[in-house]
Amino acid sequence: MLSMKAFAVLGLVVALAACERKPATPPKAPVEASVTTPKAAAPAPMARPLSFDQSDEAAKVALRLPAEIASHPALHALLYDRETAGLKTFAAKAAADRKASDGKFPWRPYTRQSQWFLAVDSAPLVGLRALWFEDTGGAHPNHGGSTLIWDNVANREIQPNALFRPDADMAVLDKAICDAVAQAKTHRAGATPLNDMFACPKWNQTVLVLAPSTIPGKIGGLTALIDPYVVGPYAEGDYEVVVPASTFQGLLAPAYAGAFGGAPKSPGNPDGTLSVRMDVVK
Repeated sequence: MLSMKAFAVLGLVVALAACERKPATPPKAPVEASVTTPKAAAPAPMARPLSFDQSDEAAKVALRLPAEIASHPALHALLYDRETAGLKTFAAKAAADRKASDGKFPWRPYTRQSQWFLAVDSAPLVGLRALWFEDTGGAHPNHGGSTLIWDNVANREIQPNALFRPDADMAVLDKAICDAVAQAKTHRAGATPLNDMFACPKWNQTVLVLAPSTIPGKIGGLTALIDPYVVGPYAEGDYEVVVPASTFQGLLAPAYAGAFGGAPKSPGNPDGTLSVRMDVVK
């Protein structure tokens, strides 16, 4: 049997062992699954107005856009912002000129107006055309046409040369436009025949607009807008001629060749006068 002293020693060992025992590790809190927040999509462009007007003692400027452009927000934003920036720059130049005149002569406010029209909305392309008018007090006002071609798939503007293959023989389109202008001149009273001074323009010296087709959803050709002074004196005015898609189908880039087909919905006016008119803002 253990003596009382042995019991005392044994108790001391047990007590010391109890003091050195580490406390139990508390259970870890469950780890929550990480949640990846998806990136927010790029915000759609804020809706722009269809018109812009600014008028003061120095200048009067105005912009009009077609209602259909609201269906293409990015295109709408690009065109509105670009056009209004140009008009504001024009108005600022008018203000500077007025200040520089220092009251030496009666000031007649400068004017500039631009009006856009929908020409074609046939996937993947949207075509717009414009008329612009500008008067800065010279011998006569100036006017002309503009174009914009929009790729709805890429959601961006493209230049007319993007419609064609890089290796395309563009002399085919040059000749088609030249022949159309020569033919239109035969219907216009007092028109100056094409000559060394007023020669045929190259295709890229004209304003090319997409032309609607007789086949729904297709583009039937190209409308070439030619400003005054290019193929005749200022008094002769503008020319607008239409070239069927069949004339240049073989020149088209593969990305856009399928968008063209059929014939132009309208051949245009026989004398080459414009098929649209600007609503002059008073």
